Parts: sequence; C-alpha cells; structure tokens
Amino acid sequence: MISEGMTNFLSNAAREARTTLPDRDSSLFLSGVLDSFTLVDLITLIETEYDLTLKDADLRPENFDTIAKIESFISSRVAK
Repeated sequence: MISEGMTNFLSNAAREARTTLPDRDSSLFLSGVLDSFTLVDLITLIETEYDLTLKDADLRPENFDTIAKIESFISSRVAK
C-alpha cells in the first residue's frame, strides 16, 4: 500500500488535471493524472517518503503507470 503522502499527491495531481484518480490498475498517464512533469515530482516524493535513491534505470514510466505498479516498484526497492 502506498503512503498517505503518495495518496495525497496523486489525489492533488488528479484534481489539478481536472480528472478523477483512476482505480489501482488503470493508467495514471492515460487518465491525465501523471505527465512528464508530475512524474518528476512523484519520483522525488518516493525518494523522500521511502528513503530511497532511485537509479536512472528505474526512471521508466512503465514503473509508475498505475498505483499497483507503483506499489510493486516501491515494495521491490524497500525489500532490498
């Protein structure tokens, strides 16, 4: 499960994009919640919230396309 800070960030991004936050398996990019600019902010938040340093190879949109993929990505990095 993603943190409250992440949920708030995504909810705010959806509100700013004038859309609704999609379900956990629907694309955040196709719904308009995330774009290249908000993705950078999301990465920064993930690094801060979970005390991670992401590598360049991690910074692929498909790792962050859905809430479920974000959860999986974070779980794989926190577990290491």
